[in-house]
Amino acid sequence: MSDYQEYLAERDKMDYYLGKGWKISSVTENLSGAFLVFKDQDDTEAEMHVKTADGRKYFSAMLIAQAKN
Repeated sequence: MSDYQEYLAERDKMDYYLGKGWKISSVTENLSGAFLVFKDQDDTEAEMHVKTADGRKYFSAMLIAQAKN
């Protein structure tokens, strides 16, 4: 899979969670990417591994937008 296709898959998964009202509750970054933890209003958690640079930029923008709300 190309980097762009991998980014699109990551973005779609993030949009799915955010679209359902889940919030990014924590981010852990290391050399292999970033690990996001999403939580819904019932404190159910889902974890996602973001590997691409564009995916990291995207979730950073979503995190800033989330903080403004």
